[in-house]
Amino acid sequence: YRLILLLSLCLPPAMALRLLACFCLGTVSAVAAVEDKDLDLVLYGATGCVGGFAAQWLAKQKGLRWAVAGRNASEIQALSAKLCAAPDTLSCPEQIVAPLDTSHDPAEWVRRTRAVVTTAGPFSIHGGKLLVEACSRLGVHYADTSDEFYWQREMVDSYDAAARASGAHIVLSGGFCALAGDLGSQLALAEAGTSAKPGDEAHVDAWLETYNGGVSAGVINTGKTMKNASYPKEWNTDPYVLAPQARPELKVDTSVTGLGKVGWDRHEGTVTQNIFGPYDARLLRRTFTTLGQEVHFRAGSPPSMYAKWTAFLAAHPGSWSNLTKCPTQTILEGGAWQMRVRAEAKNGTKGGAALLFSGSGDPGYHFTAAGVAEVGLCLAGHTKGCLRASAAGGVAPPMTALDPGAMRARLEAVGLLRVSAGSEMGGSASLLGSLII
Repeated sequence: YRLILLLSLCLPPAMALRLLACFCLGTVSAVAAVEDKDLDLVLYGATGCVGGFAAQWLAKQKGLRWAVAGRNASEIQALSAKLCAAPDTLSCPEQIVAPLDTSHDPAEWVRRTRAVVTTAGPFSIHGGKLLVEACSRLGVHYADTSDEFYWQREMVDSYDAAARASGAHIVLSGGFCALAGDLGSQLALAEAGTSAKPGDEAHVDAWLETYNGGVSAGVINTGKTMKNASYPKEWNTDPYVLAPQARPELKVDTSVTGLGKVGWDRHEGTVTQNIFGPYDARLLRRTFTTLGQEVHFRAGSPPSMYAKWTAFLAAHPGSWSNLTKCPTQTILEGGAWQMRVRAEAKNGTKGGAALLFSGSGDPGYHFTAAGVAEVGLCLAGHTKGCLRASAAGGVAPPMTALDPGAMRARLEAVGLLRVSAGSEMGGSASLLGSLII
């Protein structure tokens, strides 16, 4: 403002008046555009299982202006009434009934809000692109729980440019375990003292050591959908399928998970694939390349993860019939997860670092629901200081838009995440020496 005022003093009166008028009108328009939003956040798919848990989480946020949205009017009304009547509710939601199909333009309600969170998957068959298109065009932030990498690639190809132009953060996969792996990788790299710039020879391993929870219906439905999906088959084996425009020097991996069927790691011992590894690895490489990081990445699990998971399910025999539906309260509260993330770099100031991430509750439902809700709260500006200061808009995973340190602090504060030192790493403990079979 002071610069504009000084410039106006140096100009002829008529030109000075025009300059001040343009500046004032532009400022008023920008403020009006922000203040026009009567909602902070809209949760779409709120009547589903994950959506319902996310709605309960959001209702406990003080001062949140938000709405539950979905296709079925009676279900939306019932959910809203239930939430508003709950004794621990701090923010009662509005109701939006809006099918996602070509007969309805979601822009009618998307433009009302700062951020949209959607759990209505599988996204490739339930009109997910309509929300991505509207948010990208209108400059409204977005987060989802998507797993379908081919659909994510289509969103990158179709809407990344529009989102960059409008400033919209289109955040893919804000649930388990992509959010944990994405956050963990960035924190581990920072702990290792490297920005992972080209030439640093940065390596990151993410090992899911515990997954005690039900079988997410979303994962199963996504698997079924993928079997019938049509996309270029070479995408299946392309580790950078979600980063088609990445600079060549950043593309250092040659396989999706960095593992064969079985491998050996000097820290973990025997390692193998985990059910989330392919999804997470593709997403995290988009984060790495978007941030200009050259990272060799591996994702997997020790075989003991499957043994512990089987024992957990066997200890809850009454829950077996519900494993692909909403979890029983016992599974929801009694579940747990743990992921160990190691990073090192040749030019890192600390050589290497390992961090242990863990949480309580069914990871596929509790962490996913609360995690994507927390991403939405950050995007909506309800959680202050959690956006990257230099983040541009675009279609990408969470850590391209969110500040890792701030998100760690927030997730720890709300009891969703615990972080501790994973192990000591000496100079001889190199990730480069691991054996892959």
